[in-house]
Amino acid sequence: MLASLISKTDLIIWDEAPMAHRQAFETLDRTLRDLQSLQDPSAADKPFGGKTVVLGGDFRQILPVIPQGTRQDTVKASISKSYLWSHAEVYTLTMNMRLRQADKEFAEWILKVGNGTAPTVNSEERNHDDGEQVIIGDKFMIPRTDHPHESISNAAYPDFVSKYLNRAYLTERAILSPTNVSAHEINSYLLPKVPSAEKEFLSSDSVAFESTPEEDWTNNYTQEYLNSLEFPGLPPHKLCLKVGAPVMMLRNLSQKNGLCNGTHMMISRLGHRVLEAELLTGTHVGDRVLIPRIQLSPTDTIHPFTFRRRQYPIKLCYAMTINKSQGRSLKQVALYLPRPVFSHGQLYVALSRVTSPEGLKILDDIEGSTREDGVTNIVYKEIFGNLRTRKSYISLS
Repeated sequence: MLASLISKTDLIIWDEAPMAHRQAFETLDRTLRDLQSLQDPSAADKPFGGKTVVLGGDFRQILPVIPQGTRQDTVKASISKSYLWSHAEVYTLTMNMRLRQADKEFAEWILKVGNGTAPTVNSEERNHDDGEQVIIGDKFMIPRTDHPHESISNAAYPDFVSKYLNRAYLTERAILSPTNVSAHEINSYLLPKVPSAEKEFLSSDSVAFESTPEEDWTNNYTQEYLNSLEFPGLPPHKLCLKVGAPVMMLRNLSQKNGLCNGTHMMISRLGHRVLEAELLTGTHVGDRVLIPRIQLSPTDTIHPFTFRRRQYPIKLCYAMTINKSQGRSLKQVALYLPRPVFSHGQLYVALSRVTSPEGLKILDDIEGSTREDGVTNIVYKEIFGNLRTRKSYISLS
């Protein structure tokens, strides 16, 4: 059945390709060669079995995430370092549609940040891997205060109490932060300001019996310990929600109904077994959907067992990580930096989400930092080494 489906497909599109590990593309390549060679033996020697594969993305943005990996591991995992890259034709987009009505100088500055060529602050004590201090204009910086959560929230969500139910107000702005921890702190600060009753949903956590070797390990871990575990891409054990709160879907539940990973919604009803939410983004904006509890497991874990969490696959999204914001266009972006960015492209992604320079605000709240005119930018310039541009054109998409 799979072979029949592949044979009828002439074009394969893969968005955000630079963020995917090269092994994913190489696996697809070998699979297509095997399937296509059943009907055409010569396909075994053709990239992707002779199928046309279009990869979209920008190497200035975040590269594959390698847990505990070094800079070299991250660069090596890129598709541009794969044996497939020699067969690629590189097309460049030359029109910035997100900033087409903005200041041209601002758009060019963002590109320089992504290329690692923007003006920097001289800092002899910083080494190459720690990045450089990019000069930021005073108009973008939020002055440091003793109440950083209040400052960053006011910058992104002015007049919050009177507009918290406004759909456009919620979809056109966000607070971005490098880590899940700092995003959670901001979400926890803003949720109590919503004037509706809060409801707490606790997850059911367990160890998969069939994953334990030789003997049953399920009794070796207390419920309190399992509840304390947090994983990227999984909802927390204690999920606090209110009617009117914006949330983000963490799994693909139903593409037909617009329930996809990354979809933003607003809670409209809190039930005992299901939640009702109104879609704010995607192809079904305005539709109301029901969200059940489902069983979730982390994709990567250092634990010697398979962890299972039964919870609603959502999380609050007044604030989100920079990685999760890729692909979005926002009228107002407030970048909260309680710690510096720590990987290639994070600062570029955060800055390039905004549609005008007036909508960008940055709060550098790094402990011990004495400079107020620059923030850390990390660019692995070696990733651009073999990106040979063969053709270019202007895109209106």
